[in-house]
Amino acid sequence: PRRARRRVVMVRALRCVKLGDPTRLSDGVLRVDDVPRVDVVPPEGVRVAVHAAALNFADLLQCRGLYQERPPLPFTPGGEFSGVITEVGDAVTSAFKVGDAVAGVLVGGGAMASEVVVPRASAQCFAVPSGVDLSAAAAFPVAYGTAHVALAHRARLRAGQTVLVTGAGGGVGMAAVQIAKAMGATVIAVARGEEKLDACASAGADYCLDSDALRTPPRGEERGSGGDSGGGASSSSAAFAGLRKAVTALAPATRRGVDVFFDNVGGAAFKSGVKCVAWGGQVLVIGFASGEIPTLAMNVPLVKNVTVHGVYWGSYATGDPATFQASARETTRLLREGKLRVRVSHSFALDDASEAFRALAERRAIGKVVVTCQGEGAGVGAAKL
Repeated sequence: PRRARRRVVMVRALRCVKLGDPTRLSDGVLRVDDVPRVDVVPPEGVRVAVHAAALNFADLLQCRGLYQERPPLPFTPGGEFSGVITEVGDAVTSAFKVGDAVAGVLVGGGAMASEVVVPRASAQCFAVPSGVDLSAAAAFPVAYGTAHVALAHRARLRAGQTVLVTGAGGGVGMAAVQIAKAMGATVIAVARGEEKLDACASAGADYCLDSDALRTPPRGEERGSGGDSGGGASSSSAAFAGLRKAVTALAPATRRGVDVFFDNVGGAAFKSGVKCVAWGGQVLVIGFASGEIPTLAMNVPLVKNVTVHGVYWGSYATGDPATFQASARETTRLLREGKLRVRVSHSFALDDASEAFRALAERRAIGKVVVTCQGEGAGVGAAKL
């Protein structure tokens, strides 16, 4: 007898097919393809029709082959998403049901697709609070999770302490400003340009410093060529040279230095920021958006009794799942209560994902960049084998 053909449902997904520059279409790094969907939802999992996936600097590095985790090619970028549940596993509790709006994380990527299957809904998803836009919800988990784990669990920030945040105009930096304020801290935000400084002030920063104004130009070079999160000038010794003087001059409380330094820029920003830390302070190493991984003379933390923390939020999912989940519950509570506000700077369709990567790479984003995964040409189709 003739065997019946199996119906294969296809999902539209962004694929990184080779390592290189994802911001240039001519390089052929990214391609939107139809890929077979995951047939079976795990017992504790859910299937989600993805509304949006948020872009992080790690995604840019991963496509370039410069990230610490290198999935085999081809792969689908994206570690965080939002959407609507279309199917639940047999063991999923009443906390999640078909039709619920959720956001969540996918460890290892895979979010930039019209549909995803989340293996463990209770650990990887949360219900989107009423009144929170789905695009904003997609941009929430990684940035705010990183900031909260760093400040609350590593630095053990207390109300009344002072926090210095570099690269504060980006997604993680702006999340750090809001988390620190929610915990009762005084926040000094460093960002580049009036528009980013205004955004930092709106996010709750008590003091805002323009990184261009902190640069000491070499002879014959004008101010204005530096930046808070990348570019050639930000990695020079002159960039951020005026940071310590600017911080200690802000108020009597900052003359002794800051209690916590939250750095996701690296390079010259890190080197100058460490000098701003008070005796017994905490340094949080979040990332290296400048492209320069700094070194630290260990006599500095020795003499000042400073603790330096490396913070890789994604590894908490397996290394310390209890802290990972507790932090997620706390940040979701703050979002639900309106104490955190996600700013989405740019939104692009799945077919225009290279433009999303370019906005991130060129430091044009003030807050987060998202890729919308539904709409014309982004749905779920079917094929026969």
